[in-house]
This record gives sequence, structure tokens and C-alpha cells, in this order.
Amino acid sequence: MTELVWFGIGEAEEAHVGFLRLAEVGGMAVCLGRTAEGWVAFQDTCTHEDCSLSDGELDSGVIVCPCHGSEFDLRTGDVLCPPAFEPLPIFEARVEGGELQVRLGPPPAAAEAVHEQEVHIPQAAAEAATTFAPAVDGPVLAEIDLTDLAVWEQGVPHEWLTLLRREAPLHWQPEADGRGFWVFTRYDDIVQVSKEWETYSSETGGTSLEDLAPEEILARRSMIDTDPPAQTRLRDLVNKGFTPRIVNSYEERIRGLAGGILAEAFERDAFDWVEDVAAEIPMWVFSEIMGLPIEDRRLLIELGDKLLGNTDPEVVGEQNVLELTSNDPANRLLPFSSPFAPELIEYGCRLGAARRLDPRDDITTHLVEAEIDGSRLSEEEFGLFFILLTAAGNETTRHTISLGLLDLLAHPDEAARLIADPSLAGTAADEILRRAHPVHHFRRTATRDITVHGRSIKAGDKVTMWYAAGNYDEEKFADPHRLDLGRQPNRHLTFGLGGPHFCLGAHLAKLEVKIWLEEMVPYLDRIELAGTPTRLRSNFFNGIKRLPVRVRS
Repeated sequence: MTELVWFGIGEAEEAHVGFLRLAEVGGMAVCLGRTAEGWVAFQDTCTHEDCSLSDGELDSGVIVCPCHGSEFDLRTGDVLCPPAFEPLPIFEARVEGGELQVRLGPPPAAAEAVHEQEVHIPQAAAEAATTFAPAVDGPVLAEIDLTDLAVWEQGVPHEWLTLLRREAPLHWQPEADGRGFWVFTRYDDIVQVSKEWETYSSETGGTSLEDLAPEEILARRSMIDTDPPAQTRLRDLVNKGFTPRIVNSYEERIRGLAGGILAEAFERDAFDWVEDVAAEIPMWVFSEIMGLPIEDRRLLIELGDKLLGNTDPEVVGEQNVLELTSNDPANRLLPFSSPFAPELIEYGCRLGAARRLDPRDDITTHLVEAEIDGSRLSEEEFGLFFILLTAAGNETTRHTISLGLLDLLAHPDEAARLIADPSLAGTAADEILRRAHPVHHFRRTATRDITVHGRSIKAGDKVTMWYAAGNYDEEKFADPHRLDLGRQPNRHLTFGLGGPHFCLGAHLAKLEVKIWLEEMVPYLDRIELAGTPTRLRSNFFNGIKRLPVRVRS
């Protein structure tokens, strides 16, 4: 066996954590980075040959590509966030006698991690597992009903989710008005399901719990309801507008917007945090990058609320909830089965038509001019794209900021910690995102028979991944129910870690939350609850409708 050679790079620098540099090692371009544990080395290019990872971002053992935003685990080389699919070659690095050295072979940690990963792949366990019939759970587990919206309206049922992680990592949940569905609650299982899109499809049955006919799925299909390669082509249309480099260019503008919105709100004695702050920050940002008239932002917020709050009678009206639960055929052809979807689609189509006539430097223009296989998006496709971006670009971050404030008010010691050390905002943003996940779950559909955790999933079964559970997995997060603004590492599942559907706007959302926390520091010791928060009646969306607050003088 040939012994690998150590190459000397030069004197080891006293580099800060996150530092990246490019070096030529054995005729190969190698990127070296400084983490809290020491030096790491890896191939300098991933997908684009003209893009250097040394220009990227190193964060807690993860390298982020500056060109398309792909993320790689520097312990194993695994893709954590597409569009890249091929692992990144990882090399061994050390400091010997004051010299930084690299060996062009995988470090021992990478080989061990790969072995661990193989052991934990559900299919590996499936081969020797015994087949069980669905819905055979113990009497305590049988009391769990994840479809009970009244429970979710009171808050995340962590007692249920903890019990499921411990006792039934693959649980069968019956439905009163459906076929029932499988529930994954452990972190590793959720990552695996996210990665294995060929087995767990977004396209076959859609991503909501509704049992839809093929024509209904087709009529409302957006990027999140497709699998690669079609999903990859659609994602590539907008991906360049959300790379870390592009997103970071928005920082000062976001800071100015957030600071101004907070300053205006805190001029009052009392206000609704959701309406006056949490909804305003992401919608102002979204309006600017999409090129929307800022005066339309309240209309878009209202339509977005009705689109995603379709199970809450206060948001959409009792009659619309009744129509949803009665499976109205007309609504089933609409995104989220919402009768308010056409108005939002129409708005998007008008905007797209305007940009075709008057192109500008915004994402809307990029979408209407971009081509897939030589053809551009149809008006219908653009309308569905617009709905998806409106929901993802506004509603999600808004609720994270609302839930984040609620968390800080409930943990004054951690709030004081942030006030004393605002540099914690980066890690604090990830901790807020972990705990204030805006989406509780997503659905997939099994494409083949498979046995996992001793239970038999049949082709066509609905399979759900519960981020509300995985983000609190004790195997991944120490003391997971404790708010720790300095928590590291913090590879939460809020953005859908590990598969082709990793959140397109993850970098933007994290930047918005980080800037909000930084700009919030002068106000944190001046704000208190002025009433009971009102939560959204939904087991899909983790939202707050109202959060009354009072300003202390």
C-alpha cells in the first residue's frame, strides 16, 4: 500500500476561526480553513470550476460555496445543502513543528464518519427487520393525535414528540379524514428521508397531508412538489439570486430597514409585535429583492396569511375552513387548497407581465427571462413560483422573529447574555431558528416497499418528517429544551438539512434573524409581554397571529 506524502504549506498562521486560504498541493488546488478544532483541508472547487471555495464561508465545520450556496460537512465531505450532489473530497491537515502540512487523503475522522453513516441508513436496518402491520402502538402512544389542531393551537406538543422519538421513531398516525401517515421524529431519520428523494418522493403525492388526485397534484405543482431533475432545473432559475455572496450584499440595507422599523415601533407605549415588527422586516426585504411596490406589502401579508392559515377560522373565516375540510373540488386544484390563491397568482402574473415589458435588476425580472431547456416559465408556472416565494420569503421569517422574541422574553438570562455580548447574534440566530422553526413538518410519499425501525412502509404510503421533533433530538442537541444563544455546533433541521429541497432562502433568513437580534439589543431590556400570545391553529405552520407587547420607560 502506497504511503501518502505530507506536503508542507509553510509556517502555520495564527489565523482566526473561519479563515480560509488557497494553496497548491501536489498540483491540486486545495482550500485550507481554520475551525475551532484546528485546520481542515479540502478540494477548492465543488461544482463550478471557476468558483473557489476559498472565497466561501466557513461556519462550524461547514463550508458554504460562494457561487451556488451548496454546503458541505468538512468532517465527511457530505452534501448538507444542494444544488451540489457529489461529496467534497476532504484531506488531512496538521501542524508539525510550526509548519502547516496537508496529505491528499481523507482524515481518519472522515472514514469513521462514513462508517457511522452506513450503520444508520434506514435501508441497512430494513433488510433484517421484521415486518409489522401499521398502527400497532402501545396504549400511551395511541393517545397521540398529531392531526388535532386544537393541541397545536396551544403550542408545540413536546411531550408527545419526545415520547415518539424515544418509543416509536417510526409511528403510524391515523387520520379521521384520510389514509393515515407515517411519522419520523428522529434527527438522523429526517435527514435520511430528505436525502433519499428516489424513495421518499415530493412529486408523487405532493408535500401536504391531503390525499390528492393526480390532476390535482399537477394543477398545483410548484418547485417543492417536484423531484430532481425537474426540481433541480426549477431551483436553478432562482438559485443565483440567493447565494451567500448575493445575500451578504443586502446586509446594510436590511440593517437600515430593521433598525428603522424597530425605532418606529418603540416610539409607542404598546404595540403588536407581529403586525408592527415581525411582519414588516421580511416583507420590506422581500419587496425590495423582488421589485414589488412597497405600498402593496400589507396586501401581500394579508393574502399570505390567508394562504397558509387556511385551517384557522379567525384568519380565513369559518366558511373557508369548512370548504377545506369538506374537500371542495375547486379548492383542491389550488395551492394549499386555498380560495385566496388565485388573487395572489393574479398579482404575481401582473408583476411578471410588467417586467417582461420593463426589465429591472430584481429577482422577478430574472425569473421571467430565465430559460429551462430553451423555454421560459409559462404564466401559470410563474404564478405558482410567485406564491411559493411569497410564502417562503415572508411568512416563515416573520413567525421565526415572533417566536424568537417570545423565547427571549421567557428566558431573561439569555436575553441579558445577548445584551452583554452582541457578538453572539450569529450563534443566537441559529438557536432561534432551531427552536422557532416556522414549519412543523413536510410530507413525502414512499415509492417502494421499505422496512424501517422494524415497521413496513408500503409504496404509496404518506411519510412525514417532523422538524418540530428532530430539532429537539437529545442525540444531536445537548439539553435540547434549553435556550442557549451560544450553542455550537447547531446543525438544526429548520431549513430541511440534507436533501434537494434545502431551503432556497436559508442564507437570507439567517441574515435577517441575525440582523434583527443585533438591532434589537438596545431594546431588549425595555420590552415585556402585554397579553397572551395568540397562536395559529395549524399542525403545519408554527405561527403566531398576535403578540401584544409593552414598552417600559
